[in-house]
Amino acid sequence: MALLVFMYHRVLPQAHLEAVECGLFQRELDLLQKKFRILKPSQVEEYLRGKDFPEGKEDFAALTFDDGWADNLFYATGILKERNLAAMMAVSAGFRYEGPIREREEMRVLMRSMRESSEAARFRGDFRSYLSVSELKSLVSSGVWSLEAHGTRHFTGAKGKSVLAAPQGEEVARFEEELKKDILRSREYVDSLTGKKGRIFFWPYGHYSSRGAEIARECGYDIQFSVYKGACRRNDPRLVLPRIGVSRYRKLYKNVLVFGNPLLAAIRKLFPAEQVCFDEFYREEK
Repeated sequence: MALLVFMYHRVLPQAHLEAVECGLFQRELDLLQKKFRILKPSQVEEYLRGKDFPEGKEDFAALTFDDGWADNLFYATGILKERNLAAMMAVSAGFRYEGPIREREEMRVLMRSMRESSEAARFRGDFRSYLSVSELKSLVSSGVWSLEAHGTRHFTGAKGKSVLAAPQGEEVARFEEELKKDILRSREYVDSLTGKKGRIFFWPYGHYSSRGAEIARECGYDIQFSVYKGACRRNDPRLVLPRIGVSRYRKLYKNVLVFGNPLLAAIRKLFPAEQVCFDEFYREEK
């Protein structure tokens, strides 16, 4: 049976170009629960590592959320808990800050774009769009979330790709040294939140290189995810695995049909896809 890993970012009560509305989120979960058996994060690890797993006739799905947005606490958590669902949250250590556990936040803050939120955090020290250390720790004990690593520097460089994907003008040795430091800093932060040693790494923007993936594995991450579309299999030999981004319902429905069917998925591979592996850019620097 196949495993489809779905990627969300934000869940909000109002329309937003970069978020899923709460009502739409409920509808999408209805579809996913109808079509798949949705695995808990611990079951995802067991499945991918080929451990003993009670398989049925249905395909599997997993839920992931990127970055650590405050709205995940205010809106997504309750919806997931009501359905007895759990998800992985890829936490960007670059947005780390101390703060109380909030019951709410100003809507104008929550409605910022991702770019506005990132710039507010990086240049003005305003991290309110993201979850604080206290809030992240509260999610660990909620039973709804499993916190995973997502790097420290979540921004693109001069060539329009993640600064963690491949060298962008610096020497290869310097890039690899800084990448390793970034991954280890991310590990230290997330492990301090969870109290356990994480084994899953989510590449920022899904951008990576083969050498970068090897370095991440050397740092202890034997399961890694990008954002190219596809299905995972038990004992999947690929070092970096696919995920399917979720936005509108019709697009989700189409992706469920295509990537839940091996034949349709094979046909889909014949068409151009967004570039996420930057090995050729890496080689340019050598």
